[in-house]
Parts: sequence; C-alpha cells; structure tokens
Amino acid sequence: MSTQQVRFGRNVFVCLIAAGGIASTILPPVVAKNAYQNPPACTRVQSRFGRLFSSLSAARWPAADVDLLAGKVMAEEETAETPEGVADAEENNDIDAGFTYVGQFIDHDLTLDQRPNDLTTPADPFSLQNFRTPAFDLDNVYGDGPLGSAYLYEADGIHLKLGLPLSGAGTDGGAVDLPRNATGQALIRDPRDDENRIIASLHTIVRRFHNLWVDRLALEHRDWSSTRVFAEAQRQVRLHYQWAVLTDFLPTIVGKPTLAAVLPSTHAPHLTFYNPCIMNMPVEFSVAAYRFGHSLVRPIYRINTAVVNRLPVFSLADDPTRDLGGFRPSPANFAIDWAFLLPLEGQRVIGKPQASYKIDNSLVFPLGLLPLPETGAGPASLARRNLLRSMQLGLPSGQDVARAMGVKPLRDDQILIGKAVEPEAGQEAESQPITGIARSFAGKAPLWTYILAEATAGAFNIRDGHIVGRQIAPMRLGRVGGRIVAEIFVGLMLVDRSSILYTPSFRPDPAFAEAGRFGFRELILAVIGK
Repeated sequence: MSTQQVRFGRNVFVCLIAAGGIASTILPPVVAKNAYQNPPACTRVQSRFGRLFSSLSAARWPAADVDLLAGKVMAEEETAETPEGVADAEENNDIDAGFTYVGQFIDHDLTLDQRPNDLTTPADPFSLQNFRTPAFDLDNVYGDGPLGSAYLYEADGIHLKLGLPLSGAGTDGGAVDLPRNATGQALIRDPRDDENRIIASLHTIVRRFHNLWVDRLALEHRDWSSTRVFAEAQRQVRLHYQWAVLTDFLPTIVGKPTLAAVLPSTHAPHLTFYNPCIMNMPVEFSVAAYRFGHSLVRPIYRINTAVVNRLPVFSLADDPTRDLGGFRPSPANFAIDWAFLLPLEGQRVIGKPQASYKIDNSLVFPLGLLPLPETGAGPASLARRNLLRSMQLGLPSGQDVARAMGVKPLRDDQILIGKAVEPEAGQEAESQPITGIARSFAGKAPLWTYILAEATAGAFNIRDGHIVGRQIAPMRLGRVGGRIVAEIFVGLMLVDRSSILYTPSFRPDPAFAEAGRFGFRELILAVIGK
C-alpha cells in the first residue's frame, strides 16, 4: 500500500458502536474508545507540515503570469455597494457570513507557519514547523493551560480572562473585547485571533463558553478541586466544539454526501488519501484547499445597529472606527451582534443574517490591503500571497491532484477567474477562463485557483468559458477541495484518542442544544442567553 493511498476503512478498523448519520439524525457517527481493532499507529500528528501527494510534480508559471492572475482575482473597489435589504448577486446564500470566521478560527486552532519570508525561496514542507497543535484542542484559546500560560487566566487559575465590556450586541449584555495589556496588545495565545473584530468576538465567545462551564461545574460539584473543575470544563468545551465542527461547519462547507463518504454513519472513518501518521499537516490543505475561506469574505459588514455604517474588514484609514481591522482595542460600541452573521433569530430576511460571498476566483477589494508581513516586504494582495506561497512550497496543479484522486479534471474553459455571477442581458461577463489570463495555465491551474473554480463549476452550468443561466446547485467545495478538507478534519480527530470519535457517550448538553442540534449558532446562544 503506497503512502499516497491509505485507506482507513472497514477492512482495517471495525466500528463497534455508531450513532445515527449526520444527514438524517443530526448526531455524528461516534465510535467507542478502543473500538478500532487496529487504530492508527500514531496518537498525534507531528507538528510539521507535509504533503498529500509527494509523487506529483510541482507546478510553476512565469512570474508575470502569476501577477496577472492575482490581479484578475482581486476585485476592484466598488463605488456603490448593494443597499441593505437588497439581494446581492455575489452572495452565497448557502453559507452564512459567520462561517467565514468560524473557518478562520478553526484554522488558527490547527495551523501556524510564522516564518517571515519572501514567499519565493523554495521550502520543503516537511522541514517547516507548525506552531499550532494539529488537533481540535483549542490550543489557540487554552495555550499551555493555567500553569504554562498563566497570562491567559484569572488569578483563580480556572477562568479565562475577558476584556472590557462592549455595547451594541443586541441581546448580548455580556459582550467583551479581548483582554489586553497596557499597550493594547491582546492577551491571547494566537495573535491572529485579533486580526479583525469578528474573529476577536468569536474568540471571546469561546472563552465565555469555557467560563460558563467552570461556573456550572463548580456549583454542581462543590467538592471538586479547582484542577478537576478546569479539566472537566475544558473537556466539555472541546467536545461541544468538535461536535459543532463535525455536524455544523463541515457539512455546510463540503456538503453532507462528501462528509458521509469520509465519516459514514455505520462504518469506521474512510481516509483514502490522508495518512495523518506520516503526512503531517499537508500543504495541499493549508495553502490551497482551506484557503477557500478567503473567497467567502464580504467587502463590508453590518456588525450591529449601534454602528451606523457597514464597515470593511480592512482599509487604509488610520481610524479604528472606519473598519473592522484588529490588533488594537475595540471601539466601545463595536460589539458583534451575531444575529447579523448566523441565524440566531430563526426567521431569515435579506441581510440578517448576512450571507458569505461566493466560492469563486474573486476576492473583495479590502483583501488587497492586508498589513504587510513582518519583514516589511509585500505583497499586500492576498491573492498574490496565496499564489506565490503555492509555488514556494511546490504544490502540484489542480488537474494533477484531481487525477491522483480519481476525479475527472475540469477543462480549462471551466476554470473561471472573476465573479461567479450570471451576466445580465447586454452586459459583459464578470469572469473569464483561466487561459484567457495566460496560456501558461493551460492544463495546470494553481491548486487554490482550481479548488475555487471547482466550487463554481459545481453550482453553475459553464459553457465556453462563461456561466450560463442561474445557479443550479448549492455552492460548496467540490470533489477535490471538499474531500481534502473532510479527510484532514476527520484524520486529525482519528489520531486524537481524546476526540469525539472516541467518546461514544457524549451528547451536547440539553441546556444548550435545540432538538439535539448543537452547532456554532447554539454555542453562541448558550453564551449570550436564548
């Protein structure tokens, strides 16, 4: 059996206990501890990056062509935004805007390559350290625990620190900023969770969820030591988080059929391409497939009703009230009302919650204004950064990866660059085939570009390099991108003996679940009060 095709299937593991399937019962497939006859040889994924497809050749293109492609992916600044209450043709109504930042939070729990570099000097992924633990353990929140990361905790050693109160969050009277020192720097394990106001708010939600569990357990078990209270609170938070990842975020992004193929309801997990024991954290995931989230970002957001204007994530204004950029204390009325990002109120109307943008090869203008790397060198364009890093790390083309996975590759005229919107009568299309950018991309699109185009091609009919007609299917990751993301997520949980896959008795606390469902909506409602 090659390292490229490793199958963790029924013939290797025998699942003794399985709950109902995701699609039909909300409950994820969970298996008993030691339920596998031959569990993975490792109990953790190495804190290094790696590859899924080591035998595939690196794809390269002329620098000028990469610059052209990056320029076409970055959208121009819009002079007139779609008014609130009016449907926006660029919105993806299949994914709420809040999932953009749930995805970013998960990324900060799994991966961190903190090298300041020029993005061009070739690097071997296996030589690069991953500074996050590659597990769904919330180390971006907990750090090394009360003893190893005391700065994250209150003096009692069991509550996580919270910041100053914020106003404007609707029914959430407990909204807070991140805890900060005298210079305004956030006291958190991963500084990236202060990159923008929305991810910072989600980070505080998870901290508050932990503190909620601490208070509850201390009240119910007055004879427990503080050490035991902390450990159980942390365990409950992690399991509820993993449940939300498996039953809410992952099926929303990859679709229920893809997830069911990797995590069947009646069989052991089925990993065809990812061997977590030898492939570490694959760059095909961290540098390509999981960067689909960049396309979800909206140009502007409504964060609450107290702030008059909708705001961009980043801008060039040196004014904390003009955008949602982080790395500084939040304005007092900038609390995030999550009802504008996830369906907290049940009934939907246009703009509440806001939708994400489509999974396509178009990034909004503010993502071309990123803060420069620590070295002081550019680029400020997120698209260019992604494409340069894919070449630096020697990623194969999207077509080669598709073939290695047994998937028929998209044709060049199906790989669209630009906005995935149906052109109005008499107007020019807002996208073009990749070979219209440069012929060097013929038959070998960058993997990140390919995965975004694959999602678009799955949602629209595409003919001769153009979208034809209205959307015909939900816009989620496709057969290549979705399978990579699903296998990495499940694989990381499979080697972690403390994960939900080895905790068959776990069910979300009934006080927080709704009809057995517990996703990120319910997690937020548990914190802010229903």
